[in-house]
Amino acid sequence: MTSGVSVVIPSIKDDVLTLGSVPEDVPVSIEREGTLNEARNRGVRHAEHDAIAILDDDISFSESLFDDLIGMVDDQTVVGAADWEFGLLAGRVMLFHRDVWRDVGGFDERLRSHNGDTDFSIKIHDAGYDLVRFPREIIRHEEHSRSITTRDRAWRLAYLCGKHPEYAPHLLASTAAYNVTQWTGVDYKMAVPRTVTDETWSERGKD
Repeated sequence: MTSGVSVVIPSIKDDVLTLGSVPEDVPVSIEREGTLNEARNRGVRHAEHDAIAILDDDISFSESLFDDLIGMVDDQTVVGAADWEFGLLAGRVMLFHRDVWRDVGGFDERLRSHNGDTDFSIKIHDAGYDLVRFPREIIRHEEHSRSITTRDRAWRLAYLCGKHPEYAPHLLASTAAYNVTQWTGVDYKMAVPRTVTDETWSERGKD
């Protein structure tokens, strides 16, 4: 089932946790040069196969889950973990056909190492492709502190709003709601700008 897919893992670590979960027959490119979004683009550009899985370097998952996710991808469908803030897809796990990446211009390298997944999600959403989110909790993740500052977050939000003005109300409202949640601990249900499919998952996906 995993034949015909390539994995791209941007990382500067010596010990890449994710490698332990990728099936042995799947070609993997660990991209160590440049910013996160430069590494993603380079990996996709040179991947052996047209079906691509972009993975963070600090996650683990079962082979059956990987098979299931790959099986959901086609040239019109992008699959990814639900993001934290905007109701779109997170680059922790994102799977797509290379033609989609080409069509929307890849990951925006001006965003360097943050929010490239947000911009990519907006572009594929706006281009009319199908986005399918799965609960990020079904992927085990090694927790660590985030390095982005408040000032950095602010300019990235301004950049995204300027680049995608039709999405700006959603981006701003999502950011406000997310921050309130962080301050108060009160959860909220994130809406999406238009239709994005949520994929429910059976318990076996957590194995």
